[in-house]
Amino acid sequence: MKRLLPLALPLGACAPVTTAQPVQVWEGSARVVISVQRYRLTFTENVQTHEIRGTLDNRTSGDSFLAAGTLLPTPEGDTLSAQISAGESPRLRASLLGFGVQDVPLKAGALLSGTIRGETLTGNLTINGLRHGLSMKRVRR
Repeated sequence: MKRLLPLALPLGACAPVTTAQPVQVWEGSARVVISVQRYRLTFTENVQTHEIRGTLDNRTSGDSFLAAGTLLPTPEGDTLSAQISAGESPRLRASLLGFGVQDVPLKAGALLSGTIRGETLTGNLTINGLRHGLSMKRVRR
């Protein structure tokens, strides 16, 4: 056992260090077309690359979307930019007289952009080219 100990210490020093990535949860709403929609954004951030991954849940409709993007620190606050996609949602496949559509998601994707200042995220949710103002508050667990 004494012979293995000196070898184990150098190998242990080369092992990658894993850091805990805290989950951030935000809740708020946006007026989309004529109705107010409630949303919950949940994500983790890779602090080395500033990349975020998570979900955006529409709590009004019950739909869930994938969120992937960046959270960059700036003097004015952290800037969030995330592509919102339908993920593995059902897709439309239809044809009529040889003309058709294939693999069209039934849920529209979006772009979420905003600034985090303290406990508030203020920005826009852009769906089909239309911008909708979004305001969210951090949820503490």
